[in-house]
Amino acid sequence: MFGPSVGRRGRGMAPNVGRNGQGLALMLMLVRQIQQLERKPPVTLGLMALMYGLHFQKNQTPELFAPFSLCPDRVLSNWDWKRLVASGLIHVDDWHLYHNMISFLWKGCNLEYKLGSVRFLLTVGYLLVLCHVLVVMVALILATGFQMPAPLHQCSVGFSGVLFALKVLLNHNSPAFSSVYGFQVPTKYAAWLELVVIHFLVPRSSFMGHMCGILAGYIFVYSPAMQSAMTSVARAVSRWMLALAGPISSRPEHDPRATPARSSRGATRVPAPCFETDEQLARRLQEEEYGKPQQTTPPQPEQPAPERISPSELRRRRLARFST
Repeated sequence: MFGPSVGRRGRGMAPNVGRNGQGLALMLMLVRQIQQLERKPPVTLGLMALMYGLHFQKNQTPELFAPFSLCPDRVLSNWDWKRLVASGLIHVDDWHLYHNMISFLWKGCNLEYKLGSVRFLLTVGYLLVLCHVLVVMVALILATGFQMPAPLHQCSVGFSGVLFALKVLLNHNSPAFSSVYGFQVPTKYAAWLELVVIHFLVPRSSFMGHMCGILAGYIFVYSPAMQSAMTSVARAVSRWMLALAGPISSRPEHDPRATPARSSRGATRVPAPCFETDEQLARRLQEEEYGKPQQTTPPQPEQPAPERISPSELRRRRLARFST
């Protein structure tokens, strides 16, 4: 999420992707990462395609996208609530989009198969709206209670707030340690350190937007009523989708062997990891602690060998050897 005055200069939002091919090269790098996945998460890839499509359209008509940046004062004065959603799907330039999408790919790949596609889509939508509502509320509180009107007039775009919220969902109860820019910290607190480091490395980034993303993640994690309600809605939508797909799957030309795979994917109860090993998932999420137990396992097959021979069997073998 990029900050100050991004939305006030619509022409400044358009990168020169068409002139140097940088956007195409970054997109091909992202496609290569997607091809490495054993299972492709449909909702994650669909949202990524949507944001890429909006980005390419913004390059052609940047003036049409300037009114959709997140500006708290305009949201409050004009009741322009569409900014709460649209601003999260727009990005400043090719690198901004690429870094957000590569991060969303790995987070979404893990969470979508953990929550289910429908529930994951509802969760992302809820976090997107909640994060931006918190941005507007914090800006209003700073302006009215602390005489700090600057955040109220700053505009921002990007999906980073949701990514920070998803990071909280992934790591809030993790017992591991992560390496964040060279610092070893508990994984459940890694988002806070990343918030500070990114603010200093990328001064244009929206500190308040990222912080509100973390807060939105904690609100979701510690709201069991919201989680249960979202689960009920996801189950109802899944049943409706399965009932709708029933007549289609019963056609003669349809391969019956493909039906269980689709139903299991719709229910999302079959564990389908996106990575070949837990060590790869740990590396992607910077969960280095999870990879350590796997490094101690190879010597184990050599150690139990003497224990399989009982003392009586050992004495029998010795007597047999000396008797010969």
